[in-house]
Amino acid sequence: MVMKMNDESSFRYNWNNMSIPPNEEKITIKKVNTTNAYLTKSHDNTIGLFLEDIVDKIPKRTYKHLEIKMNLRKEINIKNSEKKIIRNCMHLIADSEINASVLSLILESLLENQPSGQFTAMDLITVLDDVEELLRRPKKPPTIEEVVGVWGELYILRLLIGDINNVEIQEKIIAGWEGEIREKLDFRFRSSGHVLEIKTTISNQRIHHIHGIEQVTLPPGFNSGVMASLVLETNQGSSCLMLVNSIKDCFKGSEIEKQRLLQLFNKRMRIRGIECKDERFIFDLSFDGLKFYKLGNVPKPGNVDGVTAIEWLSDLRNIDPLNTTETDNLLSEIISLNSRN
Repeated sequence: MVMKMNDESSFRYNWNNMSIPPNEEKITIKKVNTTNAYLTKSHDNTIGLFLEDIVDKIPKRTYKHLEIKMNLRKEINIKNSEKKIIRNCMHLIADSEINASVLSLILESLLENQPSGQFTAMDLITVLDDVEELLRRPKKPPTIEEVVGVWGELYILRLLIGDINNVEIQEKIIAGWEGEIREKLDFRFRSSGHVLEIKTTISNQRIHHIHGIEQVTLPPGFNSGVMASLVLETNQGSSCLMLVNSIKDCFKGSEIEKQRLLQLFNKRMRIRGIECKDERFIFDLSFDGLKFYKLGNVPKPGNVDGVTAIEWLSDLRNIDPLNTTETDNLLSEIISLNSRN
């Protein structure tokens, strides 16, 4: 979508045409045409934003000079109109350190990412994260252990969608990875009732670091939980970035449908982290390196009063994995049942 300065759906255009309120107790509010967004201007020329009808979860974020609040019900006054009630309202508040004109221009990215104008909490967070990433000091590159974990998740994602010709099923599988916010369990397939936790190691022993009891606990609303255990070899095979490109090559459907899958996949990668695009390390699955285990069979600390199991090492070497038939049935159910609804 090409934005024009006289386009009333433009954040920059609306901001430039909003009046400054006469005193500190008032704010000017203007709806951004064809969207669920309302811009606000304060007496000191600071900018704010309301998004109404927000139903997705707001990921936890702490931005410098920006605050995010959620109101179930908000009464606003728009010039030349009666009072209006907006519900499920996400409120972005900038302080005076933020250049309002620059932020209004940055918000144009919302329409580029979501041309319908019906923005979600994640749409706004994605734009703010992208800007913060540009301004942030460079991070240390991820460790090989961090990259290994993502490689395993990408490998399983490619395994699940690789031979599927149905676009809707591919979309549901990608949507099940990580979720709208970073979940404790790696894959949640609500349509089929399955959850998958992925654990990957580059040692020759099938011992995995568990980061909390939630990773081995079946959540409410699901009927099956499985851990995929991957043992990798280093210095041969594929990088995370190569797996990412391989997954994109699996996308089916029309160009519009492929673009929709790509947008969803990119969103999930942003949630998962920069490790997804790492190309420094390459790995390959070792011989008989992939096995699946029922979550209930994964070793975990015992229940002791006054002690909470936060993290531990789980040794799967003496635990019976799913056999070939059980594994084939599991993957078949995830793929086929995801086509329902």
